[in-house]
Amino acid sequence: MASETHPGLAAAAPGAERLRVLVVDEAPPYPPDSGKRLRTWHLLRRLARQHEVVLLCYAAGDQTAEERAQALAALAAAGIECHTVPPPPEAAGWRLYARLLANCFSAWPYSVAKHHSRRFRQTMRDLHRARGFDLLQVEWTPYASHLGAGAPPYLIASHNIEAQIWRRRAEVSGHALARFYFNWQAVKMERFERRVFRRARAVTVVSASDRAQAQGMGAAHSRIVANGVDLDDFRPAPGLVPSRLLFLGALDWFPNQDAVIYFVDTMLPLIRARRAGVEFKIVGRRPPATLRRRLETEPGVELVGEVADVRPWLASAAVVVVPLRVGGGSRIKIIEALAMEKAVIATTIGAEGLELRSGSHLLIADTPQQFARLTVQLLTSPEQCAHLGQAGGRWVRDRYSWDDSARALEAEWRRAAAGLDLHSAAGRRAGAAVAEEGEYR
Repeated sequence: MASETHPGLAAAAPGAERLRVLVVDEAPPYPPDSGKRLRTWHLLRRLARQHEVVLLCYAAGDQTAEERAQALAALAAAGIECHTVPPPPEAAGWRLYARLLANCFSAWPYSVAKHHSRRFRQTMRDLHRARGFDLLQVEWTPYASHLGAGAPPYLIASHNIEAQIWRRRAEVSGHALARFYFNWQAVKMERFERRVFRRARAVTVVSASDRAQAQGMGAAHSRIVANGVDLDDFRPAPGLVPSRLLFLGALDWFPNQDAVIYFVDTMLPLIRARRAGVEFKIVGRRPPATLRRRLETEPGVELVGEVADVRPWLASAAVVVVPLRVGGGSRIKIIEALAMEKAVIATTIGAEGLELRSGSHLLIADTPQQFARLTVQLLTSPEQCAHLGQAGGRWVRDRYSWDDSARALEAEWRRAAAGLDLHSAAGRRAGAAVAEEGEYR
């Protein structure tokens, strides 16, 4: 994890209004140990310097009481007021499969139903009645299920186009029943995204391709608020191990689990056949026991798991691999690696959304054979690694700053908050239309 710094955000223009913004999300974005948490943490703590930012989320069920207290203290120190409610009960074993089966007959996608609770919704309404927020930011699209008549104007911060992820998961599933299920989830998620995107004052996305999809789903106004990197923390550092490959990513997310197994099964044997002594390190939070068992007998493969600071691991990597087959949005892990001037090789899906050029800033390969060949090429050419890393580093430093992203999001906050007044007659009619069309409950 990067060290804490005091982020910069340009001072508001004279007379500019200090906004009151309620952000609803899955869990506190601290510690910032995944791409989604990194983005939320870096943007909100910058904006909290200029605005009143209140966060409503579930208490993180995977944290101890001490860890939860540390997270709340970090948010408070950043000027973010946080309210938590107990999360809905988790299902496991046969209960999980029963829920998945029952969800086939629900209008809601499973990832929406799983995160919805009446208590969360009522707390959101109570906070708005007491505080009169200028704007509500839905920090993850499924949480728009809690909106309805009487909610403040809202902005959806789309980290990914969720329907796209479900479709891609269906494509890589080997079982016909799984493909059917994931495709059906994609259909339901697209309906949900269309519905909530149409009603949002604004939808922010992380890439041009996501913006095109959001507009195609009916978003009246969308803007790119790119992912970024803390350029003071992520910079070139010594410690390179010439034979080391690194994968970095949250390991409680299926696309990253799939990428690791895909690489170990199809690419790593081809790499080792051409270059002996290659080691593969896998760094990321909360790896499941199934993944640990799957990898524990693989020679030269180490599942490191969660670390306090990813930078020494990035510094040690000769090549950073991003072999994703499922995903959306853009990868912060690539931005961080390039900021440290590391050589990166990725699939097209792994590198999408960043407007990087293969051969100039990184290498892109979409078959195991091509991925292995280019990885060996990098391992045997420190000069090419240095050239790609330096060019990628310049590209990132010119385009991917959290300060710039925070300013873009602040502009959207002001634009969305200055729109239709929901307390007006027109606003009440618009709110009533939500309930008439079948409000999500």
